Amino acid sequence: MSTTKYLSKIKQSAKWLSIAICVNMIASSIFYFSLLISSSNDNAADAKIYEQSLTASINQFEYLPALLASDTLFINALLYSSNNHLLTNKKLTFIAERAGADVVYIMNISGTVVASSNYLSKNSFLNNNYAFRPYFQDAIKQRKRQFYYAKGATTGIPGFFISEPIIYNDQTIGVAVVKLNMTYWEDNWRNTENTVITADNNDVIILSSIDQWRYRTIGELSEETLNRISQLQQFGNKEHKSLYTKTYTAQLYRLLNLTFWKIDNELYLSQHSSIPEINWSLYYLVKNQKFLYPTFIFFIITNVFFIFTYLIRRERKHRIASINKNQRLELIRQEELKTVMDNIHVGVTLFTETGQLVSINDHAKYLLFQGHSPHPKNVIHINDIISIEADQFDKLLLNDISSATYHEAYALNNGEKTTPIMFALSKVNAMDTELYLMTFINIKRRKAAEDELVNINNSLEDTIAMRTQELQQAQATLIQKNKAAALGNMAATIVHELSQPLSAINSSASAVSAKINNQDWNGAKESANRLNPLSKKMHNVINLLKHFSYQDNESQQKTALMATIHNALNSVSDIMHEKNIHLDDSGINQANSNDIIYVETNPLKLDLVISNIIKNAMDAAEKSDKAKITVAVETNAQKAYVHISDNGGGIDPKIMSKLFSPYFTTKEVGKGLGLGLSISYEIIQEYNGNISAKNMDGGMCFTIQLPCYIESQLPSNRPS
Repeated sequence: MSTTKYLSKIKQSAKWLSIAICVNMIASSIFYFSLLISSSNDNAADAKIYEQSLTASINQFEYLPALLASDTLFINALLYSSNNHLLTNKKLTFIAERAGADVVYIMNISGTVVASSNYLSKNSFLNNNYAFRPYFQDAIKQRKRQFYYAKGATTGIPGFFISEPIIYNDQTIGVAVVKLNMTYWEDNWRNTENTVITADNNDVIILSSIDQWRYRTIGELSEETLNRISQLQQFGNKEHKSLYTKTYTAQLYRLLNLTFWKIDNELYLSQHSSIPEINWSLYYLVKNQKFLYPTFIFFIITNVFFIFTYLIRRERKHRIASINKNQRLELIRQEELKTVMDNIHVGVTLFTETGQLVSINDHAKYLLFQGHSPHPKNVIHINDIISIEADQFDKLLLNDISSATYHEAYALNNGEKTTPIMFALSKVNAMDTELYLMTFINIKRRKAAEDELVNINNSLEDTIAMRTQELQQAQATLIQKNKAAALGNMAATIVHELSQPLSAINSSASAVSAKINNQDWNGAKESANRLNPLSKKMHNVINLLKHFSYQDNESQQKTALMATIHNALNSVSDIMHEKNIHLDDSGINQANSNDIIYVETNPLKLDLVISNIIKNAMDAAEKSDKAKITVAVETNAQKAYVHISDNGGGIDPKIMSKLFSPYFTTKEVGKGLGLGLSISYEIIQEYNGNISAKNMDGGMCFTIQLPCYIESQLPSNRPS
């Protein structure tokens, strides 16, 4: 793309972007003023509600001063000032409490309070003179009800005063006053979302939902007004500064005037409402941010919409341009493809579903027609020029071919086979119809190579047959040797498994012989009694090894684990005694337990495993000065763990992984074949268990893990 064209596109995009921003600003302005108009109408209604609420609240107390002014008790209190006014004060207190007024009091013609509802208060109005208050002066002069707001001269608490002249025989003899606390309305206004303020007839803010604004003014007051307020002590020593620093007015088509106040650097929409009954003004203020934020969001959303629309339009334009470009490129590609097809050294033909030839390239002409073009008037079918049967060709055409499948055939010349070819067939869409594309290659050289390869293969087959016969003879010899080795391993296994009970028998027999020679019969019976179980064990071992290659699920039975361990320990107790090996079996002592641990195993196989590991522990412990073997049992809800440990120094961690491999042993030559742990491991695996080993406390610890279940054997409660 040239630089000029690129700059032109940038200028056009900037132009549309500027137009979109201008339109969006106009729309946002309309949206902003619509919010102002809507809010102004709502604010006017809300201000009217606040005005009516305030007027109604004042009106409910308006009757009270007139009621006091007509009461004989209060008239007599003014006429006979020497009387005791205790009763008068109590009645005023009662009236104030029942009416909900802050203070109710009676003033004489000189402005002195002669009776008050707060006579018992520390800040009592009693005997105070308030002749300077306008509500007193105007009530005397005008002889009608007065309304006044001021900060209390005695209590300092601001309030709303309603005064009524007390007239007797057409003479004004005093004034009845009711003071109301206005904080109730201010507290309610604070709970509103927007700001409400009320100004008196001097434009001084007397009620506000924001405390800091109280006693500020609506605009700047004249010096005369400020002096009059100060003389009347209406608001104490408070300063009266203007609430707003600037005002702005917007007029919409002469139908609506909008006034904005700038207060503490924030802009507020001001809505004014008059309270004619008491000559006050109520203002309802809404922050301009309430309108700016939605307008800003509207502006952003509209911009995003315009940008999104622009991007969609540009994308659509680019897509149409891309489609047109692709169509042009497709035409070019088709022309180039035709050129390539005419010059490629692969035969290419197009034909219909019925096999009628539609198009053919130059190389296909050379392969099929020896370079001559077929006559245009002749209707040529593909099976006229390729050695393929009609039914086979129909089968190829009927298949929905999704990928190229290669076939072999011969080119035909007047019905005779000439050149061997390999072709692929596939469906294509061309010329607004479904056609079949067939590509050819000459495989004459490959055919010659294949024939030569066949001859070589025939020669190789004879060689392979001879080598196979030699290999079969060698394999028969190897099988015979493996049988001999397996027989030797089995013999070694039998010797290993029988050596333990034979050793125990030999030890027990030696013990009996020694006791006979020494005429020491202590323990002789126990040693002799061990011979019979050991001989039975050897018999069982022989039967077990005889059928060891078969599964023995039927021989599994409920086996008491503790009894099996004790039997294995008893069978080697004499050997331990001879070798001075200490046995610590406190971990399996069941004397204080009412539970029996059962496992599902072949008892003889389990005895073989435990005896073999104990024997290995004894061989290892002999290396220690203080030989010791420890046997302990642990259980949980589903498994039992038998720990057999020694203090023989352990083994090298590097060979730990080979410990359960067949024919691996750490013993001296002639003392073991390395089959015991391998057989033990297979037995425990057969019962869904496991054997593990680790170095600990200067020796080895073997752990046998088996599934178990526990039965509780509680003592009988029946008397003996």
